Amino acid sequence: MSNYCKRMFFVGLLLAMTFNPTPVDANTQNNQASTSTSTYNSRLVTLHLPALASSSSRLDRKIDQYIRRGGRSTELMLARMELYFPIFERHLRANRLPDALKYLPVAESRLRSRAISPASAAGLWQLMPQTARHYGLRIDRVVDERLDANLATEAALRMLAELYQEFGDWNLVLAAYNCGPYRVKKAVNRAGSTEYEQIKPYLPSETRQYLEAYTAAAYASEFAAEHGYEARYSAWNAADLTEIVVFNYLNLREAANLAGINYRDFRKLNPSFLRGYVPENDKGYSLIIPRSAYYAIGRKIWDRENFVESLRHEEIKKAVETAGAKGFDAYKLLMGISTEVLSQYNDLSFASYRADELVLSTFPDHIETETKP
Repeated sequence: MSNYCKRMFFVGLLLAMTFNPTPVDANTQNNQASTSTSTYNSRLVTLHLPALASSSSRLDRKIDQYIRRGGRSTELMLARMELYFPIFERHLRANRLPDALKYLPVAESRLRSRAISPASAAGLWQLMPQTARHYGLRIDRVVDERLDANLATEAALRMLAELYQEFGDWNLVLAAYNCGPYRVKKAVNRAGSTEYEQIKPYLPSETRQYLEAYTAAAYASEFAAEHGYEARYSAWNAADLTEIVVFNYLNLREAANLAGINYRDFRKLNPSFLRGYVPENDKGYSLIIPRSAYYAIGRKIWDRENFVESLRHEEIKKAVETAGAKGFDAYKLLMGISTEVLSQYNDLSFASYRADELVLSTFPDHIETETKP
């Protein structure tokens, strides 16, 4: 046999092996599918979702996009979840909304804070420009507040709360979040019913799959580890990060240098500042920074007599009274230093000895606890 014939023989053999795989028993395939569906359903029930898609092959496919084909993107999503879920949970508690709504931005953006859709929706919650501006967010060449985790979450939750007041059904709320309340009301009128399954056929195609997308996102967020996934290494662990509220102009490159971290990484933590600086503002921007850099950046801000934190703690009133009795201005020395921060760090080396006196007299229990060997 010639060399050419030998090559053609082996090529034919390989093609036969490729296109004639060993047949798999149909019953085995059906059993595997039913087992997966059964597992999905039993686990989803434990999440107590306010809106839960019915079991279906479409839902299974949505879940599979995370746990069978997700790969690296699912692991990166889990890493981002550690950073953003505490923020969502805090705002949800403050607004008395279901905790499980934290899975909605997973479905919307897979927690990519800089995600922008072809329709110009942006951020974790994928807010449209008109909607974002309606809820008071700033969008211009300097700042896009849709990319700010705190501000976007506040706006999205206001929207969800208003939609729930209007519809009183979380299935309809999620549908309205996706396609707008007008289209949902139109579907309700056409169906002659307020039952989600009845109006579903009258909703836009994407919205008809939205409840499955939300349910799958919830499943992946809570059970990806059971399928062998773990959070992919990230430059930052959420436990190593904190927030500092900034009202005055702050150059992000300078702040990154003070924090001792890469400027590009610092921008990724704070993507809403499009021009590389925090502009002077009245609302107070929450800048995400390394916990270890809190005082380095704080000193920079406080030297400008910038009020870093708003009045969030009951102890502030007592601190001001004590400061007045001692004859100095607590607002310039202690504004922004919460009880939690004081008790955790007990580091006021940047301030005067009078600040130390004020802290000792105002928070003796915290200071004593921290200084015990």
